[in-house]
Amino acid sequence: MTTRIALDGVGGQGVRVIAGVLGALLARMGKQVTVLFDYDSSVRGSMSDAFVIFDDVPILNPVVEEADILLKLADKGHLRISGRTVVTDLGLGRPGDEQIPFASLGSEHFGKELFGNMIALGRLLRLAEIEFDEAAIRESLPRRYQDENVAAIRFGYQLTGDEISRLAAAAPPSRFEMNDAATAPLHRRTGVAPGGAMGLGDVAESG
Repeated sequence: MTTRIALDGVGGQGVRVIAGVLGALLARMGKQVTVLFDYDSSVRGSMSDAFVIFDDVPILNPVVEEADILLKLADKGHLRISGRTVVTDLGLGRPGDEQIPFASLGSEHFGKELFGNMIALGRLLRLAEIEFDEAAIRESLPRRYQDENVAAIRFGYQLTGDEISRLAAAAPPSRFEMNDAATAPLHRRTGVAPGGAMGLGDVAESG
């Protein structure tokens, strides 16, 4: 069955990293995968979106018009598609959305807010019913901070509904914000073929 995932955020939050690692992982697991990016000239704080589709059969249309899962990490993201399941950083969701303090959890448990993007990846794996395959995950990650990134992904994967409700009640609202660069008219798109190189840098440091 085709699964469509959309990620909405800003530069510096790791949106492209999440999508790149997810795409590489799915390809290693034998899935057909497409990954598309839409972002404003790599400026930190400008809009950064990504779209991942995977299936057991070839994907005919790589464009995501409605997502099965929508991950929202920015308070003023430009993405205007809907998601059947919506998960957001704390303070960004609407009633019925799942809200998780990714940045706060990354800082609290792993020393840096940006590890929150790997916690978000772990939650995506769970929501998409993708097996937690540690060996394949490690092969999909850069070597730097690999242990911390795997631990953060596992943390997100193992979150329960009760834990998410408790964390949301205890944590401060998200600090992620979109700046004016997000309204720039020029942006670029790029695609990744199934099994293609993702061009990832250091996950904990990348945007």
